[in-house]
Amino acid sequence: MKKKIYDILVIGTGLSSLTFIDAYLENNNLINVISFNKSKKKFPQIDNNHIFKILPPQMIGEDKQVMDYFSLNKVIIDKNTKFFGSLEFGGLSNYWGLQIDKNIEKDISHLSKKTQKKIKISFHEILNKLKLLGQVDNKYKNIFIKDKYINHKFFEKNKELISDEPLLAFQKKGNKKGINLNLINEEKDKLTPSNLFHKNLKNKKIIFHNFFVEKIQNCKEGLKLYCSNGEKKEIFITKKLVLGCGTLITTKLIMDYFNIKREVKIFHHPRLFSVYFSKKKWKNKMKFQPSHFHLKLKKNPLLFTADFRPGNKIIIEAIVKFKKFLNPIKFFLNIIREHFIFSNIFFNPKFSNLYLKKRGDTYLVFSKNKNIKKLLKKTSKKIFNFLISSKKILPFYINYFPGFGADFHYFGTIQVGKSKDLSVNEKCQINKKKNIYIVDGSVFKFNGNKYPLGLIMANARRIGKEM
Repeated sequence: MKKKIYDILVIGTGLSSLTFIDAYLENNNLINVISFNKSKKKFPQIDNNHIFKILPPQMIGEDKQVMDYFSLNKVIIDKNTKFFGSLEFGGLSNYWGLQIDKNIEKDISHLSKKTQKKIKISFHEILNKLKLLGQVDNKYKNIFIKDKYINHKFFEKNKELISDEPLLAFQKKGNKKGINLNLINEEKDKLTPSNLFHKNLKNKKIIFHNFFVEKIQNCKEGLKLYCSNGEKKEIFITKKLVLGCGTLITTKLIMDYFNIKREVKIFHHPRLFSVYFSKKKWKNKMKFQPSHFHLKLKKNPLLFTADFRPGNKIIIEAIVKFKKFLNPIKFFLNIIREHFIFSNIFFNPKFSNLYLKKRGDTYLVFSKNKNIKKLLKKTSKKIFNFLISSKKILPFYINYFPGFGADFHYFGTIQVGKSKDLSVNEKCQINKKKNIYIVDGSVFKFNGNKYPLGLIMANARRIGKEM
């Protein structure tokens, strides 16, 4: 029997892939997608049994599925590394998606003016199409009613720091009176792959193939994909291939395709987790609330972004899970959670310390000895002094550096506009193989955007429209 040859195949069903698919289907009738769905089947484990200790709050209870994901893709997470990820809709993804940095131009300035314009247009199209809330270029007004914990007039007197409000990415139509952020239905309204699919793609003609890709090879018809689902093998042949399976797996597949054996740096935003103690309650009825504002340095805004959010149930649950001695006072912690201020301080990717390298028939994710705690503490002190001067908090705080990679954001391994073997042109085609496209975070180095989801989705939509 003659093997079917596909015109285009997409790998992955995270937000970047689904955004690409949505744009592609505006001018096409059908698309085929390879995406391995979660299964109850038990798979043989490789050396990832320590992974359950490093899962983020949103993933509590998903330990087994994440270990299966890494095992099936033959990826080993070294024990000195904290590689976070969330499983939803068939792939490893930072699926919470509650906020995106609206300043997308910071990380595309090296591209042609034409490409920059297309990405910006696609960004606004996404906001409009998905009915996301927020304010960008004065075109979309922020219609959230928020507990104004910090008075922004205070920044007029502050010489070091500037504030910025993120775009809160909820799929909910606004109204003139505004929406109470505390009362949003997190499960139905947050921007996740599942919600995006069910609200925008469920009735479109998408054929899903329940496999993961083990290897990509050339063939006379185009590309041959060797796939498996843990039980059986399958081969797919396609003329064009679109990779949107997240930086880790996309990079692994391309390294294998080009037989690259050297270590490849995975860029990310190292973060410091901080807890401050508020003098008054910061109202919050949500289980997990996005940050209300970001702080950045005036002189070097690319160095760090500090976000601020009120205490919430999910983070309390995570703290008790990792610090079991707190379990007896969990009830009390939840009572006073609105007096906690949780913050992430995300650093510039020049402090990245994650690497991917082939090791036998597996791929190893690891970090090296690189101490940045002194700089992290210095930055944290600036933030603490700001909050103290605003007279909002008690004069003490707690810092925790969870380790390199514990930040969700992985990117920049196959950058656009470069001329290296691991790079893509401005159409996001692999420079040495024009029928392979990449639409996830692999193609950008996010120096300015510490919440890069918006730019990733905008670029994926641009490529979907062009193809």
